[in-house]
Amino acid sequence: MLTQVVAGRVYDYSHCVGRSAAGGGMGFANPQSAALGADGVLYVVSRGSETISGVGWNRTGTGARVSKCTIGTEAGEEEYLGEFSKYGDGEGDFVWGSGIATDSRGNVYITDEWLDRITVFDKDGGFLANWNVLDGTEGEPYGASGLAMDSDENLYVVGGRMHQVRKFNKQGRLLTSWGSYGAGDGQFDSPWGITVDHQGHVYVADHRNHRVQKFSADG
Repeated sequence: MLTQVVAGRVYDYSHCVGRSAAGGGMGFANPQSAALGADGVLYVVSRGSETISGVGWNRTGTGARVSKCTIGTEAGEEEYLGEFSKYGDGEGDFVWGSGIATDSRGNVYITDEWLDRITVFDKDGGFLANWNVLDGTEGEPYGASGLAMDSDENLYVVGGRMHQVRKFNKQGRLLTSWGSYGAGDGQFDSPWGITVDHQGHVYVADHRNHRVQKFSADG
């Protein structure tokens, strides 16, 4: 077992799982993010890729999916449990899957950076709902990427192209938003990642400003 010390913290490397694959088995294709569900099940969203130039983007992509697995505590204990969703713009599909989160019922939420929507599945991959993170009147894309859920099961979605954070309830109603383009406090430049701690503080990886910013639950 490899032990590594980083900034005063000690990490014990155990093992790795997975391989490059367009589908099936313990394989991933451009994995973007992962989330733990009930009973230690790990959900991994793979973005996949387009395969034929000059043909409609929603018809030629492969590898986009959500994989279900357990990773165990030692090499060889991992188990592939299945996968769901696919590349496309239909209900239950996604094009550029980016963020992922799970709720207390085991439902799985996926952000789609291209379609600017959130799609919801049950723990077995059954499609439940989707909603757009834009209100229909905004002329520019949001770029929905990072996704996090707080203890009240509200969803925080980072918009890398609109340089914002938006907070929704689980039914898709917008509760609040904050942020704008720039390098000042509370501003972003292509933010990507987001997480929430047990006190409800929100942490945003501000990609091109090379920093992390911390906010209250309401920004």
